[in-house]
Amino acid sequence: MSSRQRGLTLIELMVAMALTVVLGLLIAAQVNGWLQVRERLGAAGRPEVLAFCLALESRFDGISLRQLYEQRLPLPMAWLDWQPDRLQLQWTALAAWPPAAGATRLQRQRLRYEPDAKRLVLYSSNDLYAAGVPRWVKRETIEPVGQVRFSYRQGQRWLAYPSGIASQPNRGIRIDFEFQGEPYVCTFALPDLRP
Repeated sequence: MSSRQRGLTLIELMVAMALTVVLGLLIAAQVNGWLQVRERLGAAGRPEVLAFCLALESRFDGISLRQLYEQRLPLPMAWLDWQPDRLQLQWTALAAWPPAAGATRLQRQRLRYEPDAKRLVLYSSNDLYAAGVPRWVKRETIEPVGQVRFSYRQGQRWLAYPSGIASQPNRGIRIDFEFQGEPYVCTFALPDLRP
């Protein structure tokens, strides 16, 4: 018998099959959980909440750190720019598709609560280097919305402000709100935000 082995041994084949089964079960559980949430929201007659949260999720998945400019001046660099006085959160993220030929997929994102109109609005802008004020385009809206609260996951706690320390990045964002008088929570896991 040759000292060089060809192919897989029976034990290696069984281990590979067991790992494939475990991975398949994990994926099936994730898909099943997602479908149950979708059915629950759809059965409750609130597909607009699901659509809004999914739109936000796609924007948070592509979060990126980028130097931005307004009125030809650089803005402070931060993963998340929370402005509590304006009830808005801004960040930069990759969009699914460029809006026009030659445009970049990297866009500014703004989530704003407008209390007078009782709505949450997601805006985006292609103006990364705005000579004046960026032009914002409304992407998603949900209304009537009340009692909005933003929270940011740092370590094991939810805090009212995002972290500005690189060694303690934000792990997630949670938005609590009431839609047509019923409470909802959208929670988003953020990718690794360490530079």
